[in-house]
Amino acid sequence: HDAENMASFLEKSMEGGQVVDGVLSQDLTQVKDMWSIREHCNPATKATGYNWKYDISIPVTDYYDIAEEMRERITNVRPDALVVNWGHVMDGNLHLNVTTPGYFEEDEELTKHIEPHLFESVVRRKGSISAEHGLG
Repeated sequence: HDAENMASFLEKSMEGGQVVDGVLSQDLTQVKDMWSIREHCNPATKATGYNWKYDISIPVTDYYDIAEEMRERITNVRPDALVVNWGHVMDGNLHLNVTTPGYFEEDEELTKHIEPHLFESVVRRKGSISAEHGLG
């Protein structure tokens, strides 16, 4: 019953344009594998370089746009910097990260381009900062 409801939800979300692609686990092994991928996001990002980490809550429809805005904002300062995101889609929580591959010290100039722009962008979207699970 739950699997049918979730499949129906995913199908309607894709038809409505809220979801571009998705996959549903078929068994507990797949559930564990998916969680393993999610749990390795943070260590993988940290191992890549210095990491600016932000826990924000914004409408799900803005996830892509806020990442693209950040990419555009930092490209002139650090073309090698990456914007890496993951989150909790159902509650509007996004872990927005900026990392500098191979560089493990803070780049103060890059910080100036990330902040306060990100905070203003979140407020413009009527979101919040420190928003684990939509709280903040």
